[in-house]
Amino acid sequence: MGENLRALRIMRGLSQGRLAVLAGLSRNVVSNLERNENSAHRCSDPVLSTVYKLARALRVPPVVLLPAAHRPVNGICAGEAVGEGVDLLWPARPEDTRPFTADYRISGRRGQTPDYER
Repeated sequence: MGENLRALRIMRGLSQGRLAVLAGLSRNVVSNLERNENSAHRCSDPVLSTVYKLARALRVPPVVLLPAAHRPVNGICAGEAVGEGVDLLWPARPEDTRPFTADYRISGRRGQTPDYER
């Protein structure tokens, strides 16, 4: 998830701190997730509400943040797991991957729609 989160954050032109504010999280949480490490130096394991907060702030479907969202899961951190793939179509349109406008990145109040979605 960390690689996906970092790539999406950079694609949107956001700093870790700004993403944290938009998602209602601490910058430490964003940093730990991007590094796939928690304060106990173990594999990051966010709760589902954190995934949804980040997805909402980044304006992406939550599944886009998840690793292996489009294929069966082969392993989770130290354990092994087998899962079913999902049919994912994202990005579905060019606007989906555009950086946010400077206005949204700076003032981005919760619920505010980025300019390209208006």
